[in-house]
Amino acid sequence: MCLLITQNKNSQKLSNEWLEDFYTSNSDGLGVMYAQNNELIVEKFLPKNAKDLAHFYKNHIAGRDCAYHFRMRTHGDIDLFNCHPYEVLNKKEHGLDLWLMHNGILSTGNKADTTKSDTWHYIRDYLRPMLIDNPDFAFHPSFAQIVGSHISTSNKFVLMDNSGRMVTINQEQGVYWGGLWLSNTYAWSASNSASDKPTNSAKQAKKQAKEKIEDYKKRQKAACAAE
Repeated sequence: MCLLITQNKNSQKLSNEWLEDFYTSNSDGLGVMYAQNNELIVEKFLPKNAKDLAHFYKNHIAGRDCAYHFRMRTHGDIDLFNCHPYEVLNKKEHGLDLWLMHNGILSTGNKADTTKSDTWHYIRDYLRPMLIDNPDFAFHPSFAQIVGSHISTSNKFVLMDNSGRMVTINQEQGVYWGGLWLSNTYAWSASNSASDKPTNSAKQAKKQAKEKIEDYKKRQKAACAAE
């Protein structure tokens, strides 16, 4: 089902133990996108283990204004092509580079090419035709409302262009933790300090990011036993 995260350059860096937790449930690829000098930088990686993932995170994600995606395959092959993000539009043909990351499962016609993901099909069949003649519509509130309603609240999209504009569709269905926005609570050992509202306290975000995952799991197990 994947895990999609957005952060800013001042967000707390994730510890290796949290990265390993994310990898455990989402080991089929990792991708990041961020804007730099009016270019949209896209990096994709197929980690062989949690150590590989942590190395990629430290070199390509930590300290950036970016969105990144941990993949757990539901449709399509496990390969770099099917790692997120996906191209929606490109600067040569459409005047800007626009790419997308997705968390969830779409059932809007995925049989045309079984080697491709549900996200690839949705972009081809819906988003590209919608935006090809008006790329800036991707950043209009109406676009988020229309697409958010169509894909349902169980799906979330993040789109970013080469100037750094970013829109999160169905953002209210995610959670905030450690200075990050995370698309769900089921694809990681979600902390009970995760909230549906962002914290304005850098101290609180830092405290959350430094939580020890094993301590949290022990508290969670104890709470379940007490019920």
